[in-house]
Amino acid sequence: MQFLNQNLVTYVNLLINMKSLKDRIQGYKKKSLWSKITDLIFVAFIVAMFIPGSRLAIGGFVNRVKSMFVQPDEIKGSQEQILTNADYSWELNTLEGNEIKLADYKGKVLFINFWATWCPPCVGEMPEIQKLYDKYKTNDKIEFLLVTNENKQTVNSFLEKRDYSFPVYFSEYRSPDILFSNSIPVTFIISKSGVIKVKEKGAQNWSGEKTVNIIKKLSEE
Repeated sequence: MQFLNQNLVTYVNLLINMKSLKDRIQGYKKKSLWSKITDLIFVAFIVAMFIPGSRLAIGGFVNRVKSMFVQPDEIKGSQEQILTNADYSWELNTLEGNEIKLADYKGKVLFINFWATWCPPCVGEMPEIQKLYDKYKTNDKIEFLLVTNENKQTVNSFLEKRDYSFPVYFSEYRSPDILFSNSIPVTFIISKSGVIKVKEKGAQNWSGEKTVNIIKKLSEE
């Protein structure tokens, strides 16, 4: 009889725990999307703290989530800066080893992004940049320049693994002061006449409506 009573108590406790778990799941389903996302980011942060090797992947994922919600702002009025002829003389190398100058693309809308393979925010926003590039890659009024100073083999392996096709450039010289930043990623959208219309640090939604509208307007000027 005692054995039966113990089994009965165990069974009742199991049912109570299952009901409690079910109630929790139902309650979680009612939470807002943003609340669920912040919970996921928190869990990812905890995992990254205890598994160092996962930090780039998790950091990239967290910034990927962030980039879905943060869109760039257009610079207007007195805050605008203009590239000079000296700025356009900046030299870069393509992935294939060809030398170019920024001046080769003067008169076009420029999307310039400074990044690195080890940078979580850079990795996080890359899918959005690829989407934007896919949208405009056949438009000869727009040029994409994703600039890094890493080893070409490292970069090429990174691009191939993720199937990215946007143009990558390597800088052997410091960028012009007007494009210089102490942190990455930093992204510029520059008009045909050399006016910096967007300057944003950190992961952004580069394929979002705001970016598309800015580029569309600049390409039509």
